[in-house]
This record gives sequence, structure tokens and C-alpha cells, in this order.
Amino acid sequence: MGKPSSRRADRRKSRKGQDNMYTRRNSRPQAQRAQNTPPPAEAPTRSSKPKQATSSESKLGSHLDMEFDQEDGLSGFRFIDVSLLIEFVSKLLCPTCKRPMGENKRLSHVSESRSSLASKFEFTCQCQMKQSFWTSAKLTKTYEVNRRFAVAMFAIGRNQQQGTRFLGNMNMPASMYKTSWVHHKKAILQATERTAEESTKKAAADLKAAKGDQVTVSCDGTWQRRGFQSKNGVFTLLSADKQNSKVIDTVTMSSYCDSCAKNKKKKTPEEFIEWRDHDHIPKGECDKNHDGPAGGMEAAGALTAFQRSVDQHQLKYVSFLGDGDSKAYASVSSRNIYPNLEIKKLECCGHVQKRMGRQLTSKVTELKKTKFPKNGKTVTGIGGKGGLTKKAILAIQGHYGAAIRNNSGNVKGMKKAIWAIWEHRNKIHDNCGAWCPSKKNPPEDPNRNALPQFACEAIKPVFQRLSDDVLLQKCAHGGTQNTNESFHNIIWERCPKTVFVGRPRLAIAVADATVAYNDGELGRLSIFTKLGMPQGFYTIKCFQELDRQRIRGAGAALDPAERQSRRVVAHRNEQGHHQFYDGGAH
Repeated sequence: MGKPSSRRADRRKSRKGQDNMYTRRNSRPQAQRAQNTPPPAEAPTRSSKPKQATSSESKLGSHLDMEFDQEDGLSGFRFIDVSLLIEFVSKLLCPTCKRPMGENKRLSHVSESRSSLASKFEFTCQCQMKQSFWTSAKLTKTYEVNRRFAVAMFAIGRNQQQGTRFLGNMNMPASMYKTSWVHHKKAILQATERTAEESTKKAAADLKAAKGDQVTVSCDGTWQRRGFQSKNGVFTLLSADKQNSKVIDTVTMSSYCDSCAKNKKKKTPEEFIEWRDHDHIPKGECDKNHDGPAGGMEAAGALTAFQRSVDQHQLKYVSFLGDGDSKAYASVSSRNIYPNLEIKKLECCGHVQKRMGRQLTSKVTELKKTKFPKNGKTVTGIGGKGGLTKKAILAIQGHYGAAIRNNSGNVKGMKKAIWAIWEHRNKIHDNCGAWCPSKKNPPEDPNRNALPQFACEAIKPVFQRLSDDVLLQKCAHGGTQNTNESFHNIIWERCPKTVFVGRPRLAIAVADATVAYNDGELGRLSIFTKLGMPQGFYTIKCFQELDRQRIRGAGAALDPAERQSRRVVAHRNEQGHHQFYDGGAH
């Protein structure tokens, strides 16, 4: 009888013929090695459905990296200590004298010449034989490492000065002269805008195929500074699709030109006008494209986007989803942009919801000195303890927004739900929703949040205005401008509001954000191609992982438990706890 096996019966047998981290690349079949090439660069959109990540997708280990390197050859850029490189080369044999190149240090030496971040090293042997190489591939009029450095700085929201500081901390030579940086910026702007144009045209074509040539768009403006004092602003126009919203058009506005500002100081008024009108503006070098206050940028941008919609995308924007107090709609509705076709105004449900809070707060301020009888006594105002407090206003505002969203397409049901909020505060609970304490299990006192009779009568006009049929009809779609706000966030990540920039720099951020929003990070690979650079293995790999992380994060954000957690945090903030952020402060 043979010796019994010590292997557990339930353990799987090891598979034969599988590679491990020590497998040599030449010992595997060519077809099997081909599986280690990066997947094709298909860019998932921001609205792609999240999927469960596999272990191979989430674990990008060093062994996997090394296998890829061995298959495709070492590629990309590395940080390297020059002294170690010189020491290594000095030990190599000279092809002429067959002796180590650094054997006689008096007769051999190494010299370096640089073009910004690209270096040329020349090694001279003691026999005077010379060997040299550049540390970066040559592109048209520049080197790849210099162009990539500028692209990387713009992508993370930084400029030349921050890039120079980074290189200094890394003990690397200074980056490049101002003229070289401007040259790179112009090339990157052209490539990024061309890529963004392709992305928006594809998004518009998809929208036309799904909705026809008369579509609803969500419009909004964003500025680099608050208080309508900004010299830079952006108008954004997105498709009003809750599930798959895309950027259709953007207009970058600026009331400042750096060249004009400098020449105005150097030249006399006559010389400046002659230079500007006969040399600067005709050559298209002036960055200023808006006159007047910053508040007019949104209206001017909207008019530009609507007027070119047919020529640019073969679309007609017949429904305008925007702010209630925006001047942009008035600028497009007053013009006969589409003959015999009226542009319909739709309200953003989020902004309409905020009106409830603002108008109730204004009512409290308006009546703060008014006397009211209460239980045989006289009280002043409708606010304060037992009245319309800040907490009560936030709760009413939240219920008002829910009444609109939960009754999309049903104006009658919307109106009934809105008045149920007022009735609840007036101790009438016939039409209350699930938010009423009487609906809990076990039921609780429904009148614990009731307002005095005089307070209910005082705020009744607010409910009458905000439950008007005309207003609610504009909210029947149930949509918001959250997609615009999300896109604005991506723009200012690439061009922080803390540092003033000119229009070209802002335009790069807008175009780059457009591509990333519509097509994911992988969509940005086309920018590298247009700049004449290889996309790069590690660039593709990084962008794939960033897109996977974003999709997984979006899926986690939709998880019911996560959404409930956010509601709890919001409720705590309403009570005055942990207020790390104030709306509109940034």
C-alpha cells in the first residue's frame, strides 16, 4: 500500500503550465505573451454604468508592470541620478581602445548640454573617442519630455512657476524659458481645443440621433471670482439628460488681455490705439473678447452658443434649462434665433427649491419688528424659539424640493404636496407625506413642529407664489443643473480660482475638462496624438485606472447606505454641527 497523501481532499490541484513572476518571456508562447498588451483605449463616459472590478483590474502590481515592460521593451520616462548614470557608463568598455571609458579620469570626462528638461550627455574616453545621446526623443521643434511636462502641469492645474518649484525640490535643472513655455501653451491649446471640438460634435450627433434636432439643454455660467468682479468666465451648455448628460458647447469669456495691459503702460494713447487696431487685434493675438461687467458674460456666452447651434451641430435648442434669475434666457429669447420657433424656459428644480428658503428668510427679516398676539400675550416677529427658526426653514425648503421632484410631470400632484407642507405646520395632516411624524411606526406627535397661527398666515403668500401653476409647469421636467455644476468643478480643478490666468490658459482647462467629462480620461489620449507624441504605455494604464476608480466611486455613491449617510451628515450640518463648507464660498 502506498503512503497516504498529506494533501487535503478539498484543496484544488495546482494548474500546470501557468506563468509566475519568475517566468522568462521567451519561455511562453507568442499568443500567450500577447495577452499582456494594454487593452484598447476605449474611453468610458462619465455616465457609464458601474461594474464590479475584478482582482486583476484593482491590483496593478509591480510584477505585472515588469512583465509588460519586458514584452514591449522599456519605455516612458524615469527619475535618474546622473552621478549613478555616469558611474555606470564609466565602467563600460570603449569600442575603440577596449578599456573602461572612465579608467583614466584625467583624460576622460562627461559633458552635458540641455534643452529645457531634455539633456544631451557626451562621454569622452581617454582615447578621445566620443559617444553621446539625448535623454528624450525629438519632436517637431522640441523634445517629448518638455512637451509632456507642460501637458502634465496644465492637467493638474499648475503653471510654469509651480513646475519650476517642483523641479527645484527634486534637485533637477530649471524647466524652461518663458518663450518656450508660451510656445508649448499655444500648441497644447490647439490640440486640446481640436479634441474637445471632436468630442462635442460626437455628443451632439448622439443627442440628435436620440432626441431629434430640437432638444432641451442645460445652461449655466461660472466665473473665476465671486461678486461679478471676475475678468474670466465660462458659459457651459450641456444636454439635459439625467442619465447621460454631455457637454455640447462652451464659450470662454475674458475682459482682460495681458499684452494690451502692458502696452497701454508703455505707449501713448495714440500709439496704443494704432498698435491695437492695426497690429494686435487683426493678428488675432488679443485675449479680450468681452466688454462690460462680468455679470454679462453668461448672457453673451448664451447668445453665442445658441446662434451657432445649427451651423455647428445641426441642432435647435428649443428648451432652456437655467437659473430663474439668469439674464442668459432673456438674451436668447429676445432674438429671433430660430425663425417661427419659440425657446421655452425651464426652471432648475434646485434653484427653485432655494427660493423657498430665501423668501422665508426674507419674510422673517421683514416682520422682525411686527407685533403678534399669542396666548394672551404679545410677541415680536415670526422667528425665534417656537416660531420660524433656521432649522424650520431648512426643513420646509427640503420638503418643498422633494414635493417638486417626486411629482415630475404632475403639476396637480406637485401643488397638492407643496400645500401639504404648509398645512402640516398649521396642524392639518390630511395630505402629509412620509416625512410627517404621524406616519412613523410607532406614530409620533405630528404637531411638534407646528407654527403659531399668525406665522402660518404670514408665510402663506410665499407658498402661493411658489405653487403658482406657471412656475410649477416650468419645473415639471424634474431636472436640475447639477450636471453643469459637476462640469464646472472639473474646469476649476484644472485651473484653480486662486491664481489669475489669461484666456488661453482658461481655454485649455475648459477644453481638457470637456474631453474628460464626455469621454473619460482615456479620451484625452487624442491630445497626445495631435501633439505628435506617443500616447505611452504608462499614460494609457494610468488613465484606465482613473476611469475605473471614477466609475466605481459613482457606483458607491448610488448605494442606498451611502446616500443615507450623506443625509445624516446634511442633517447635522443643518443643526450647525461640522459646517466645513458654506454654499457659494468657493
